This record gives sequence, structure tokens and C-alpha cells, in this order.
Amino acid sequence: MRRSSLPEKSRRFSIPRMLGLPSVRGHVPLVTALGIDAVGTGLAGPLVLLYLSTVAGLPIATAGIVVTSAGVISLAVPAVSALISGRVGPKAIVIFALVLQGAGTGGLLLAAVPGGPVLPVVIGCCLLNAVGGRAFWSSVFALIADAADSAEAAARVEPAAEGGARTGKEAWFALSGVTQGVGYTLGALIAGALLIIPGTLPYLIALTVNAASFLVAALLLARDPGHPRPEPGSDQQDHPHTGVHRDWPYLVLIGANTLFAFCSTILSVGLPLYVVQGLNAPAWLIGPLLALNTVLGATCQGIAVRVTRRFRRIRVLVFAGLLWAGWGIATAALGLAPVWLLVPALFCSVLLYSVAELTHAPVSMGLASDAAPTAVRASYLSWFQYSFALATIAAPGAFAVTFAVDPALPWLITTAVAGLGSAGILLAGRGLAERIRE
Repeated sequence: MRRSSLPEKSRRFSIPRMLGLPSVRGHVPLVTALGIDAVGTGLAGPLVLLYLSTVAGLPIATAGIVVTSAGVISLAVPAVSALISGRVGPKAIVIFALVLQGAGTGGLLLAAVPGGPVLPVVIGCCLLNAVGGRAFWSSVFALIADAADSAEAAARVEPAAEGGARTGKEAWFALSGVTQGVGYTLGALIAGALLIIPGTLPYLIALTVNAASFLVAALLLARDPGHPRPEPGSDQQDHPHTGVHRDWPYLVLIGANTLFAFCSTILSVGLPLYVVQGLNAPAWLIGPLLALNTVLGATCQGIAVRVTRRFRRIRVLVFAGLLWAGWGIATAALGLAPVWLLVPALFCSVLLYSVAELTHAPVSMGLASDAAPTAVRASYLSWFQYSFALATIAAPGAFAVTFAVDPALPWLITTAVAGLGSAGILLAGRGLAERIRE
């Protein structure tokens, strides 16, 4: 009795269980690879433009155009991933994507060689990074969904293996978000510490470590035994499919999530400018405000899943949309707030946004995964990533144009976008009702 009670007690009070996250038993290589990739990206990602301008010697405008153009070209990647995912599987695509990014990031070091062909090297490497990054995000969620299905099957065979922890897809997507959020934050902190060192060495170290992190993550996944995908028809939600382009409920889901992704993107894009120029608030507030959002995102996704799991996912997403709508109105109204109220109101605004983001992120991926036909889930999830890609492209321009008209206008437009997203989710939910598990 004494031997069995101790493990039971340790499982009961385990940190993953407390945070609403699943056990990683049997999936350590996957989770470790995600964490290593995130640390490397957080370390070098924020320094790339600085490296290209200060070390490689490119004009900042040229560097920005190269990076942006590579991102636009990479928009074709999710469609290609969708076409080949059924043949090679998401794991192979993710490994290939990591290798591409490792080569692209490592190749950027050549731009620091005096007298070398800087611009061609930068163009080629940025293109490799953009294509690899887009391929990674197009397929990694299908890989996580496969791991979730594997864990769920193991829990049915051996319930004690999971210690009662939730093994649904939302919990796994939350685990992914937490792992990547913590890793990215850690990498960014290391980058800040490196910048204390004068000269070009911090940039060279950051790029080298990032390139190595991509390759180590790829090696871990290559050595991972893998998680067999369910056979077509093995799940009650499976149904005949003719391709995502003819699946109107899923297309509506993608459209609605594009609107929600716009709401999710607009904070990091617009808040710094709004704080400084729109509200005439101290610039030092930007760091703590964004840090609050980052910390909550990196620690509370599993808790959000645990709190909302008793509700239907469509309702949870509508609730997230309504929260974003309220956040847009509240943020627009900050311009009317008295000076003494501005700082606490800004933190409350970011907190409201963060709750909406925490509510939306894992549930939207869980819904997108379960709504896809099992046989072509990886293909469907590749197309689903267009919602985030399009929002990332649209948000900066939309914010800049509307902010020039009036500082409050972008946030009021965000409210309207969130309302349309909620309506779109309700419409998609009607068409998907027969195939999604609640």
C-alpha cells in the first residue's frame, strides 16, 4: 500500500496536472524539440534585422524589403504542404522545415564576411528561413494532433499511465503553446544579456546557436519513434471528403479564424505606437505591458483549457470573440481616460486581451483538428494556417492606415472584426456540428 500511494500522490500534485497540461510520457522528443526550436528562435529572431543592418551593412529599408518579400513568397508553402502531407506525413515536413531554417540561419553568417556577396546571400537565406518557417507552422499542428491521438489511445488502454490528466487535443495544443512561449521568452532574455557584449559577437553567437537549435530539433524528431495516425474511418467523426476547397463549413471556419487571428496580432503590432503617440504615455510602459501578455500566454494556456473544457468549443470561441470586441472598445476609450487612470487601465486592457487569446488559441486548433476528415487532417490543418498567415500580413498595414486617421479607429475596427469572427464561428459550427466531438 505504501509503494502505490506515493506515486498516486505525486501524480495528484504534479505541475503539469496543476497547469491543465497532459503527460508527455512517450512524447518527450517532440516536446523537447519544440522547446529547443523556440529558445533558438527567441534568441535570434528579434536580432535579425539589427544583424543585417549593423553587421552585414545592408540599409535597413533594403533588409526590411528582403525579409517581407521572402515572407510573401512563402505564402505558397501551406498549399504545397497540404498537397504532399498525405504522402510523406507531417513529421517529414516538419523535419525538412527545421533543416531549411538551420541552413538559412547558418548561411546568414556568411553575410558578415568582408567583401562577400552580401545581398544575394541574404536574399537566399531569408527565403530559406521564410519557406522553412511557413512549412513548420503548416505541419507541426498535425504532428501534435497525432501525438494527442496516440496519448488518448494509450490512456484508454492503460488509464493509470496518464494519471488522470487530460489528454484532449486542446490540452496538447496548450502544451505546445506553453513550451514555445517559455522557450521564446527564455531565448529573448538570453538575447538581451548577449547585447551587453560590445561589437558583432552577440549577433554571431545568436545566429550560430539558432542554426544549431534547428538542427538539434530536427535530429530529435528524426529519432522520435513517431505516433501512428488513425486510419480513415477509425473515428466516428470521419466522413467522405472531396478537398478543403469544397468543404464550405471548414472554409467558413478558416475565414472566421482569420478574423480572430487579426485580433490576436493587432496587440503586438499597434500597442507600442498607440501608447507613445496615441496616449502620450511613457514609453517604458510598453515593456511591462507586453511582458504581462507573454507571461500569461506562456503559463496559463492549460489552465484556460481546463476552465473551458466543460463548454462547447463553438461557444468558447464566440466568447473569445466577444472578449476581443470588448477589448477593442476599452482600448479605444483609453484616450478619454484621466491621467491617473491611464496606467492601470492599460494593464487591465492587456489582461482582457490575454484572456481572449488564451481562450481562443488551443480551442481553435482543437476544433480545426477534429473538424478535419481523419484521412486528410494534415492537409486541412495546412490550409487552416492561412488564417494566421493572412492576418499577420494584413494587421500592420491596416493598423497604420487607420491609426493615421484617428488613434482610436484601429481598436474600433478590431471590435467589428471580432464581432464578425464570432458570427462566422456560429455559422461554421452549424455546418460542422455532425463531425466535431464536444
